[in-house]
Amino acid sequence: MINETYKNMLGAKSVIRELSEYATARGKEIGYENVFDFSLGNPSVEVPKSFTDEMIRLLQEEDTMTLHGYTPSLGNPLYKEKIAESLNRRFDMNYGPEHIFPTTGAAGAISHAVRAVTKPGDEVLTFAPYFPEYGPYITGAGLKLSVVPADTETFQINFDKFLEMLNPNVMAVLINTPNNPSGVAYSTETLKKAGSDPN
Repeated sequence: MINETYKNMLGAKSVIRELSEYATARGKEIGYENVFDFSLGNPSVEVPKSFTDEMIRLLQEEDTMTLHGYTPSLGNPLYKEKIAESLNRRFDMNYGPEHIFPTTGAAGAISHAVRAVTKPGDEVLTFAPYFPEYGPYITGAGLKLSVVPADTETFQINFDKFLEMLNPNVMAVLINTPNNPSGVAYSTETLKKAGSDPN
């Protein structure tokens, strides 16, 4: 027996992937140098040579058990310490390694963060336009995703609709800036207003 919801989700075609496939096909027609494909977040600049050199050095010199073995479930302590030091230095914060929870990407980070503050049946708000994969992250946790309609004039947060949709079941609000897919960054004023008490 296969879970039909999961089967349908995996069979559905992502708009992002459709755009990527279109860009690839168009590149074959008119030359890839004439296509600006912003559908996927692939790198558009070369990786610094120092990074490549360090990766080669690690592969050649590091103990293979250390290099390829599992890390602790909550992350490599040295790595977490370095991240905390970087945040403290750059943003005048006061983090320790115990505040850092590494994930393999944004999908894992969002999924963990949402699960940490909700229980099945709770509601999560986000703002249109939004990254379509929020849907499976949220519904897969047994939550309801509600989307605040876009302010199509500025693509800042539509606060009138946002305040209308706030209710006691809302346990989290996903704010994505710069926005994916619009590319618009929320202004300082928008972010301050979003973080203030609506009452």
